[in-house]
Amino acid sequence: MIALSSNILSLFGAVLAIIFVWSFVRGKVWTELSTKNLVSSFRPFLLLVVPLCALAFLGTFAKVITIEAVGFLALGAAAPFLLSQIGLPVFYRSIILLALSVALCQFSNAETGAMAVASALTGLLSWKAVENILKRPQSTFEDILPAFVFLTSAFWFKVGGTSENEIRNASLVLASLTIGLFLRFSERPLLGNDPYWWRRILIAASGGLFLLIVINKLLLAPKIATIAALAGAAYFLAYLFDWLTPAQGENGEMLKGFKSLVFVGIFTLLATRLFGMLGLCLVAAGATVSRKPGLAQTVGIFFGARVLLQGFISAYNPNVTGINIMHAYSYAAMFGGLLSMFVVSSLFKENDARKYLPVALVGAGVALPVVSNYFLHAEPSGSLISSALVAAVLLAIFLPQAYDLKLPEHENIILAPPLMMSVAYVSGELIALGNNAPSSMKTQIITALLVLAIIGCVVTHLLTGKNNPVAPPEPEARPE
Repeated sequence: MIALSSNILSLFGAVLAIIFVWSFVRGKVWTELSTKNLVSSFRPFLLLVVPLCALAFLGTFAKVITIEAVGFLALGAAAPFLLSQIGLPVFYRSIILLALSVALCQFSNAETGAMAVASALTGLLSWKAVENILKRPQSTFEDILPAFVFLTSAFWFKVGGTSENEIRNASLVLASLTIGLFLRFSERPLLGNDPYWWRRILIAASGGLFLLIVINKLLLAPKIATIAALAGAAYFLAYLFDWLTPAQGENGEMLKGFKSLVFVGIFTLLATRLFGMLGLCLVAAGATVSRKPGLAQTVGIFFGARVLLQGFISAYNPNVTGINIMHAYSYAAMFGGLLSMFVVSSLFKENDARKYLPVALVGAGVALPVVSNYFLHAEPSGSLISSALVAAVLLAIFLPQAYDLKLPEHENIILAPPLMMSVAYVSGELIALGNNAPSSMKTQIITALLVLAIIGCVVTHLLTGKNNPVAPPEPEARPE
């Protein structure tokens, strides 16, 4: 798909191999590996992958996707499943998943590479959502974040970026991720007691300096040397979000929620205005230095998802200026995207409904873009997933802190929008099929879907309803 710079591949292989082998052997990590969780988690894995692959396989008969895409979807879910369920620590999983992502982009077909990446992302994000909600073994984005950032970046450079710079840009993102993982590995003895943040500033500046050396000496691209300053600021931003993340058991603060959203907005505007999507890719890569599950990794997923959204819009949206939200369907789809994220968010609060969270999260990520692509068209689909991304990042960052709600694993709502984007691209051929389909066929399909939805609601009510409803309490007698 993208033949990366040989210099960057050598740097990537050497640095990560040294980090992996040194710490893996020194820590005797192999003694912690076991297959007992692999067996117990195999049923949830099958319940996720089999329906997804079956739906994708049905799409091959309509020539919506290729049979190879079904295989990449299964592999995208199988890789993180195997690595996490054998007990491999999260940092090593992040290195291996990043290496597999680089291999996918290196060796996939140039014409179908974007479809392969989108299919792999669908499997990766679907299983990660299920794994985190079921706590198998813990809820974190650290393991998938480097691979996610690289795959979304490579997707954008192939689909919407300029072809003459795609090798340089993808190599730059890989270098930024490599530096981030190196800083993450070496920062433990350096941070320690750092009340005035001098060490954090020094580490972030060193990361920007390392990237500057890579740009000038390995990529030979001094014209974009100033982007190294943005990378250094992105590394520091990760430390800032670590500080803004409430400690376990600590009550959130509304002011910290506001600050977090302000920083997200500033860096989104700054990166895209100065360097376009390439700048946003480097800001997302900066989150890899974070050691603490929380805001930094959540925001890293958001930045990567924003790049993925731009790729879908560039591939299918005929409006060169972007999404026209004043269009009737686009305006309605915008409300649909917002509403879907609020509905999913509400399930995190209700204890009785939490068991349906994996189905709701993955179901919304898969069903909504498919329905939108077929029954509407490209602009409403873009509006749907764009508004869902905005709602998800607002809810993931601000809601628990603003209202002091205890919502375990609520940050996983940020996985739904990028899942919707990858599925929207994979099922993009439905846009043309829907435009050419007669109204009578669409009406029949809508009727069938409504009947299935009603049956599903009735069955769910019967399965979850109580046979002996509790009578309301008697009113207390007023004292004489």
